[in-house]
Amino acid sequence: MVTLLRTPYLALLTALAVSVPVSAAEWVAEPAVSVRGEYDDNIRLTTAEHDSVWGLVLEPRLDLSRRSELWDLSTRARVRASQYPDEDQLDTTDAFLDIASKRRFERGAIEASVGVADDTTLQNEFLDIDTGLTANQIDRMRTSARLAGEYMFTEKTWLELSTSYSKVDYDNGERYGLLDYDYLTPAARLIHQLNPKTQVFGIYSYSKADYDTGTELESKTHSLQLGAAYDITERWNISGSIGSRRTETSSVVTRLVAPTPGLEFLCGFLFPCDTILVPRDSKSTGVVYDANLTREFETGSIKLSASQSIIPTSTGTDSESTQIGLTGIRNFSTKLRTQLAISYLESATVGGTTTRADTERYRIAPSLTWRLDEALSLNAGYTYTRIKRDYSRRSNTADGNLVFVSLAYAWPRMAMSR
Repeated sequence: MVTLLRTPYLALLTALAVSVPVSAAEWVAEPAVSVRGEYDDNIRLTTAEHDSVWGLVLEPRLDLSRRSELWDLSTRARVRASQYPDEDQLDTTDAFLDIASKRRFERGAIEASVGVADDTTLQNEFLDIDTGLTANQIDRMRTSARLAGEYMFTEKTWLELSTSYSKVDYDNGERYGLLDYDYLTPAARLIHQLNPKTQVFGIYSYSKADYDTGTELESKTHSLQLGAAYDITERWNISGSIGSRRTETSSVVTRLVAPTPGLEFLCGFLFPCDTILVPRDSKSTGVVYDANLTREFETGSIKLSASQSIIPTSTGTDSESTQIGLTGIRNFSTKLRTQLAISYLESATVGGTTTRADTERYRIAPSLTWRLDEALSLNAGYTYTRIKRDYSRRSNTADGNLVFVSLAYAWPRMAMSR
């Protein structure tokens, strides 16, 4: 499973790392490892007959960072090895690598980051793009790169520009109805600080998705939003933006042409027919928004978020994604903390058609963390996931319950000078 060396991004990662001046620099290394035991009664989120599984997950991690007056550089590498004694086909070793760099200037900064994730479609850590789309464990490679910068025109007005690129590849994905695709998203944000508490901004974004199929399927989305952020008090903050989007989809479809127009339904029965490639275009419009409300307490915090945007899916269609999330943290002491995360995700295929990507997903995840000492912590939690698939004429709702206990050890920070 671990095939990071075969990706061209490794060369970019290396170039980014060595491009930063490192003379007389101090690097900080933070290694950690966790062992997790879990029980999942429906790991595939399927309505078919299935068995519950017990699993053991080992996850070592290494964080490297360097900070100077002008440069920041950070690297995170981790491996997740999962074993399920009763379901050997679920065993997998996933690898993740992320590198980020930042260069500060007098009037702004430039950031660059790259990432590689070599994992599978069956993940229970979060609601990702493939959750519920397939009950099969399919190997996938996700690569991403981002370049961003900001420039201060004045102390109160500045511009942020960014370009993100991601690519998702599946191992024999078409067999299971999953398509590889590339996703490019440049964006610009102009921000003005009205007063110490109020900020207003405008956002323009463009996205383009290309699917690796013979249909030449491609989609483009333009969106424009206006928003504001306001500090209600020192502990209360609210921000949000709303606007409109226009999505254009183009593809090529195969059409039969009969010797006599109108008799295409007899092709192959009474006479042979020719095939031609016909372009097919469609357009749609809609609303996009993003909102956040945050409240800080002396012993914790609470955050409510909501958003609607257009994202590509592995079914070869764009999806209008609506997300709502609520996260609360409560610190009972310096050693004991509890967290509750509630999330809702609805996907609806753009253009009025219905596909496997049309789903509603709910998740409730309470957890408890107990710091046994400075380096050792114990974490326990429960996750309930429910997915409702809307593409089927009959009811198709699956539920999953996950219980886990993990033990994590983090070594003391180690500084290295060179």
